[in-house]
Amino acid sequence: MPVHQSQRNLIAKMKLIPVEALIHGKRLLLIDDSIVRGTQLGETTEFLYSSGAKEVHIRPACPPLLFGCKYLNFSRSKSELDLIARRVILRKEGTCTPELLEEYSNPDSPKYEEMVEEIRRELNFTTLRYHRLDDLIRSIGLPQECVCTYCWNGKE
Repeated sequence: MPVHQSQRNLIAKMKLIPVEALIHGKRLLLIDDSIVRGTQLGETTEFLYSSGAKEVHIRPACPPLLFGCKYLNFSRSKSELDLIARRVILRKEGTCTPELLEEYSNPDSPKYEEMVEEIRRELNFTTLRYHRLDDLIRSIGLPQECVCTYCWNGKE
């Protein structure tokens, strides 16, 4: 993965060649591993709309990333405000306290729903549904204490 966002954007655009018969007037579902900054999926969504898509529904395979990963490069950045979920929380709350982050990481809380809706609106998705952390852990089949969940809930 290139280090600079401009390089990642260029590579992503080079992969996009619209096939009108598969896009125009269609309701599309995109499944991605995660939404980190939102840049690529937002641009891809705009590309699909400009290519005639009727709807673009997004289903990330993991929960919203609220904490920069300490271990892998995919979500490590200079600032946790590079994470779209963190930016949305800061705009809504003016701060990101540990208590607020815990509430926003709970998929059963109203704040979580508000955050997801704001991300959906900002990136112009028709719908956005994240994978729940509890479901993700069950699908892996390992005990929760054997799975790193830091990026999603801040717990080591």
